[in-house]
Amino acid sequence: MKITLDNWDGSSCKEEIYHVNSSVKLLGILERLDNKKHTLVNLVLLEENYLMIGGGNGKYVITGEENGIVFNLLNPNEESTLKIELNTGGQIGLFESKYILSKEMAFKCAVKCFTIGCIPQNDLDFVWEKY
Repeated sequence: MKITLDNWDGSSCKEEIYHVNSSVKLLGILERLDNKKHTLVNLVLLEENYLMIGGGNGKYVITGEENGIVFNLLNPNEESTLKIELNTGGQIGLFESKYILSKEMAFKCAVKCFTIGCIPQNDLDFVWEKY
């Protein structure tokens, strides 16, 4: 699977491209997310289908698209409307806390997506917002 990782140096970014064939290698790339230099990992599923994991340092967001449907992974334990600041894609954004995921949940979702080759939309371990 093709996976990209952003690599920021000030205001310029060079994507690092990987061709990954194991979940161990994927986890190694995800571990590099630090919410500063590396803020976004993109799993390319098909030409227009993808799953992106953004953030780092224990706070992550996941969004993706499959067959024209956009998916946002929700934190089912969070009901606050508090907004959290997070660097994804090299830009600071404010995200409702319902979108902020733990490292465990974010990495589990990414590995599941890698393993099955699509967004795990029917997996009961994950709650998705779709539009």
